[in-house]
Amino acid sequence: MKVSVPLGEFNHKMNAISGVVPGKTTMPILSTVLMSAENGIFSISATDLDISVTSRVNGTVAEEGKLAVPAKKLAEIVKSLAGSEVALDSEGDKLTLACGKSRFVMNARSAEDFPKLPKQEGKTAFTIDPEIIGELVQKTTYAVSTDLTRPALCGVLWEVDRKGISMVATDGHRLAKVEIALDLGGVEKMDVIVPPKALGTMRIYAEGEKEVRISIGENSISFDMKETTIYSRLLEGPFPNYQRVIPAKNEKELIISRSALAEATKRVSILSDTLTKQVVFSIGKAKLMLNVSTQELGEAREEIEASFSGEAMDIGYNANYVLDILRTIDAEEIVFLLDRPDNAAVVKPASEGGNLKQVCIIMPLRIG
Repeated sequence: MKVSVPLGEFNHKMNAISGVVPGKTTMPILSTVLMSAENGIFSISATDLDISVTSRVNGTVAEEGKLAVPAKKLAEIVKSLAGSEVALDSEGDKLTLACGKSRFVMNARSAEDFPKLPKQEGKTAFTIDPEIIGELVQKTTYAVSTDLTRPALCGVLWEVDRKGISMVATDGHRLAKVEIALDLGGVEKMDVIVPPKALGTMRIYAEGEKEVRISIGENSISFDMKETTIYSRLLEGPFPNYQRVIPAKNEKELIISRSALAEATKRVSILSDTLTKQVVFSIGKAKLMLNVSTQELGEAREEIEASFSGEAMDIGYNANYVLDILRTIDAEEIVFLLDRPDNAAVVKPASEGGNLKQVCIIMPLRIG
């Protein structure tokens, strides 16, 4: 294999694909990236057996071939290079990289050892603007659970039909739901659970793309872009009935500036408990007082202008959970829909325009 590729593009795509390579594995071949020069096209591929990525790198192919190269070290080398073009030359199980005055020779493995990359057999497919799908992902993935004993919660639920998409994620302490009305043509109605790693990888590669074609199969999903294809297994369900945990009778409205609340929460949480990160919301008619008190660290307090339609109350929240929600809301003014201090709160933009709707749920902490 003899290939010449632009350093900037090669560095960007190696950095992106390295995120798919598992950090620790009992199969050393999974720590490699497959470099392939075939039919005048040079591409790199990586897989952890659940997610696979193949991305084309623009360049000149002088001689075809394939080789599996240690991914992390290759990415590290490419990142360190100075120049404009990288020359790649393989012979046997050795790969030579030359760029400017730098030259590296890496030990590699036969491409035959690399796992066979899967092919998608989709039941339904549609094309979408990458900015739209990226926004839906950004507004939900923060709430995905990391509890492996509840695997269905370790992904994002997609509800797809011809009228649009909704995405839901929850870890039992908070819930994020976002939905958008779109004309998806003859898409078959499907509910699937997508791993967040696949969604994060898609967002990286979709940057600058004009469209993403999404194909959903029985147990898999794929994202096809101009130069990149991402394939992922779906998580097994069923996803819990999230509708039952969205409060329907929270009628007390706390309206407040998103940016003011975010900045104040950041400040007072500096002295919050390292485990619970509790911040107490003391809510009055025209103000919100944020209070933190810990025996080891001390106390913090900050007052913010607000409007509240109910009687004064105190509610405890995890500051990190509050900040996670605020980062995903674009509106400057937000509303907390409340009931009792021991009930979940609904958080959403105070006013929503367009065809995208967002709802966030956060559970309170016991004040003690």
